[in-house]
Amino acid sequence: MKLKNALKSMLIILIIIGTYSCKEKNKTQSNEIEKKAKVFNFDNKTELSQFNKLNLDETHPNLLNPQISKTDYNSVVDSWKDLHQNIGKYLSDKKFTWNVKDSTITIIQKFYFNKDGKIENYFFRIKNKDVSKEKKEQFANLISDFTKSNKIGFIKDKSFAQCGKAKYLNK
Repeated sequence: MKLKNALKSMLIILIIIGTYSCKEKNKTQSNEIEKKAKVFNFDNKTELSQFNKLNLDETHPNLLNPQISKTDYNSVVDSWKDLHQNIGKYLSDKKFTWNVKDSTITIIQKFYFNKDGKIENYFFRIKNKDVSKEKKEQFANLISDFTKSNKIGFIKDKSFAQCGKAKYLNK
């Protein structure tokens, strides 16, 4: 009888340990998904310096370069378009406005992804002269929040980048 009770107790302990370890693993995976990217604004000299120190262009090839993405270039371009449409929708859903008269906002941007398409770093430079420092900061915060739950629809066997110019409608 004591052996039976001991076995039951051991089984219960193993179930509790197993359940706890699964919860810890899921918590780690969940934190990975919700981790924000680092965002760097070209106009902020401190952020620009931090960005330059990372040398991300050395470790993240730009897949929008046709020489690099010879076989899957069309998929890369499609994923780039989708990402920008998702960003535009996100900004619209958040009721973000630029508070300038320009009909479009031109942004030079570099996205740095892990191999699974998760955005790890984002660098931007807004070309429109009248966009305020506050609006740039607000934009950076929104992009940072966007990266918590959004990624590009493209995966690779190693980290990669997509860099270029984008125009967002200014309503």
